[in-house]
Amino acid sequence: MKSVMKPGLIQSINAQFLLEIVVVACIIEGVALRKVWEQLPITALLPSNYHTEIIIDALSTESVLSYVPIISTLPFSAVYVDDLTSKFVRFYLARSDYQSYLVSRIIMCFLCGGSVILLGGLLSWGFSTLLFLPLEKEAVAIARTQLSQILGLLFLSGGLWAVMGMTMSTVMESKYIAYASPFVIYYLLVILCERYSLGTYLLYPPNWTIPDIWPYGVWGATIFLLELTVVFGIFFMIRAGRRLREL
Repeated sequence: MKSVMKPGLIQSINAQFLLEIVVVACIIEGVALRKVWEQLPITALLPSNYHTEIIIDALSTESVLSYVPIISTLPFSAVYVDDLTSKFVRFYLARSDYQSYLVSRIIMCFLCGGSVILLGGLLSWGFSTLLFLPLEKEAVAIARTQLSQILGLLFLSGGLWAVMGMTMSTVMESKYIAYASPFVIYYLLVILCERYSLGTYLLYPPNWTIPDIWPYGVWGATIFLLELTVVFGIFFMIRAGRRLREL
């Protein structure tokens, strides 16, 4: 397993990965600063935890959530197809077995897809802290707890979309399918739930990052997202395993 995890880590952690983190941070911060713009000029001390609350509000907007299925697929979802087309997968399989290779792809895809969203959120929060904390009243910890829960669910959501994209790429063995399919599925679910009122919050992606509406709170949402990730991971192992045995 280690023999294929390490090359996967080297493949994913690069300048492009860092750029994607910055892009996520810019999107979140851009949405957050709209609220600040509406309140200008600021003539008094800002409320406690203002720097955290504007990031929390930004993370719940469609402007941010709709980018998660796109950006989370960029670091690693197309790596499986790249390995096939370049025939580089044969070098991996020479040092490992099919199952270890496929499991390592799933783990790395999940971690990279979630991390780019999580780190982008933390970067935007850090910038907001530097900018607004000196202008606020005394802060309390409860807002930071809420932010950590939302960022945790965004990490799981990003990992899910990344694994979903990699799984869908096995259908036509196209990296463009890996990038586009999560975005298409995201909006199909949104349209179905908003227009046809399916009566369930489970299929509505914006609800996946709202812990208050789930049974058992953040743990209920965590279990649901992990279950979906495992399901797509199993499909990936079945389809990709058949393909690799043909090499």
